[in-house]
Formats: sequence, C-alpha cells, structure tokens
Amino acid sequence: MPTPNSPQSHRRSWAYAVTAIIVLTVQQGWPAERVTVLAVSLLVLIALITSAGQGGE
Repeated sequence: MPTPNSPQSHRRSWAYAVTAIIVLTVQQGWPAERVTVLAVSLLVLIALITSAGQGGE
C-alpha cells in the first residue's frame, strides 16, 4: 500500500489532475483539436518533470 508521499501516489495525483483538466476543457466546449494538443502537452510536461525528478536514473 503506497504511503501519501510515495512516488506511486504522486503518479496517481498527476493522472487525476490531467483527467480533471481535460474533462473541464471538454465541458467548456473546447474543440477536439485543442483538447488533444493540451492533453499531449500535459503528458509531455509530466514525463519531463518525472524524468528530471529521478535524476536521470
């Protein structure tokens, strides 16, 4: 069971945050192309942050 500060817990937090942002943009009526660009951008940003946080391991 992951602790509140475990890396697995942080990964879930990112997933929930991205999902919430994407749902809100769809509810606000954003065009599908913009939602897709936003989703891809967020996923790339998270990947960069995650890899930087691991110290290149």
